[in-house]
Amino acid sequence: MPSRTSFFNRTVFLSDLKRWWPLTAGYALLWLLLLPLTRLTEYGRDYGVPSAWNMKLDSLNIAVVGGCWSAFFTGILFAMAAFSYLTNARATNGLHALPARRETLFVTHYLAGLTSQLAPQALVVALTQLVLASHRAADARAAGLMLLGLILPTVFFYSFGALCMVFTGQILAAPVFYGVLSILVAGVEALVKTFAGNFLYGWAETDMPALAAFSPIVKLATLDVRAVGTANEYFDDGAVSGVRMTGDLVIRDVRWLWIYAAAGVVIAALALLVYRRRHSEATGTTVAVYWARPVFRYGVAFCAALALGQLAYELLFGQYRSSGDYSLVGSLACMALAGLLGYFVAEMLLKKSFRVWRTGWRGALGVTAALVALGAALSLDLTGYERYVPEPDEVLTAHADLHVYGNGRAFDVNTEDPDVIRLIADAHRAAARDKARQQQLADSEPDLEDGSVAQGRLFVFYTLKSGRVVTRRYSDVTFFREELAAGDSVAAALTALYNDPDTALLRSLGRWGISKDPRALTDLRFTGGYYSQSLWEKDEYRGEREYDLTPAQAKALYDAVCRDAAAGRAGGSLFEREPSVSGIELYASYVDTRDYGGSTAPRTDPGGRTEIQFVVTVTQGMSETLAAARGMGLAMDFR
Repeated sequence: MPSRTSFFNRTVFLSDLKRWWPLTAGYALLWLLLLPLTRLTEYGRDYGVPSAWNMKLDSLNIAVVGGCWSAFFTGILFAMAAFSYLTNARATNGLHALPARRETLFVTHYLAGLTSQLAPQALVVALTQLVLASHRAADARAAGLMLLGLILPTVFFYSFGALCMVFTGQILAAPVFYGVLSILVAGVEALVKTFAGNFLYGWAETDMPALAAFSPIVKLATLDVRAVGTANEYFDDGAVSGVRMTGDLVIRDVRWLWIYAAAGVVIAALALLVYRRRHSEATGTTVAVYWARPVFRYGVAFCAALALGQLAYELLFGQYRSSGDYSLVGSLACMALAGLLGYFVAEMLLKKSFRVWRTGWRGALGVTAALVALGAALSLDLTGYERYVPEPDEVLTAHADLHVYGNGRAFDVNTEDPDVIRLIADAHRAAARDKARQQQLADSEPDLEDGSVAQGRLFVFYTLKSGRVVTRRYSDVTFFREELAAGDSVAAALTALYNDPDTALLRSLGRWGISKDPRALTDLRFTGGYYSQSLWEKDEYRGEREYDLTPAQAKALYDAVCRDAAAGRAGGSLFEREPSVSGIELYASYVDTRDYGGSTAPRTDPGGRTEIQFVVTVTQGMSETLAAARGMGLAMDFR
């Protein structure tokens, strides 16, 4: 009889299922409570029973969202159960002495652990559909999506747990590796950005890690992985009205679940390759794969330097320092000491001894040298980060946010206008060029009352035509009135941006619900408004007059504000406060034609229109607006 190679051993498979049946039972009970039993008790009420469509949506959302998180926490548990023998020398030698190939053992144990998760999932989905069927809400397509939401993350996290188990010979080290590696890339990116922020003037970064995809639980936690309907319709039966969700159910961002599931298959194959080369005598060691030990040693040192070193620097030196104002010696000293500590701790774990200085001092010096080089490179701005300002013709959209302390002068502008983009770039360039003086002024407290000096914060954000995003943030920027005549000064550049007619219009028409130029809105219709005027006699407050505005009055005041902004009458000085005369709120609606790229669009009324609110602060220089208000009979006299 010809022989054949087998990758599966039935006896080992059944033995595994029997050994960890309590874990499988606990997992099944968890999902029975989350889905069918909870749905049964909720839908069994005599009141408040949701529609069949919403029943399907709720069940699918629990499966998808809960599936990601449960897979993360239980994946390592089932992997520890399947490969626990690799952390016990007697069990390892016993199994490896069997007439079974390493491939057979790995595949059998892997499938046993996977089956222990997939079987309860299939049972739970079937029972949930029975509960839904009792309310005429069963849906085969929804059941399939529920299985996908449960299975796909399970494949990835269980495979990742299996890889961690074959890499270590200690049972308690596996969950540590699993948890740390699940967030490692995003965490290191965040630490590196924080480190760079200590040195680089104007440092600003978005919260979302660029490399979050390599930290699966971080990526899944930030995604909108949930079930949604493909359409909705507005209904009004006279007594009740609202939005009814219709159409097929879909899982938003489901492509990431497929990507991670595919990565899980690759990781499982990688774990098999590692297992084939793993030495049986490595059982009991922290890192069982010899070539990975230097990675572990230097990785721990680098992460300790970034995390513990920066914490020590913040406590000892950096509490009262801002971006670009730093202690180079203090930062490097703290990080070098933390790196040395991390390196020798890793060496102790690998050697299982405290006597590691003689064997580890060379590597420790290498870690220190690398950290010093990195800090020096950032402090010298060898990357050109501080000096870089995008050329206006490279920019698709730009955003500038200025807030001057003490006098209320501020603007928050999003624009695609090349002229305004050029003004934003000029202000950015002036602030970056003024780094040396701003660092000298960082600890000073200028007198902001006499109008000769002002201080504020500036944030700029560019989206380039290439898709790249550039952000800079300058805190406590100090600028002087005497430098207004110098075209390249911070004061001149910020004033030019503040008083630009387009900027003044966007600033004057403070908007809720939209960030783009209101002149570009389609079919803008005013529905009314509100007008208020504070009355003062010298420095004594005499009350407030309030008026409701008709749609025609709201439109007339809107046009007047636009004319004042275009003529430069809505500007002013950044160095002093200009008292307001009155406040106006204008209510309107428009047809929203923007592409949200899958994100949730603002809610519309039954006619498909989106509401918007303009909030205008009227100053004494806005003559057109004041004249329009007087013509409507609104009281505008003030003393």
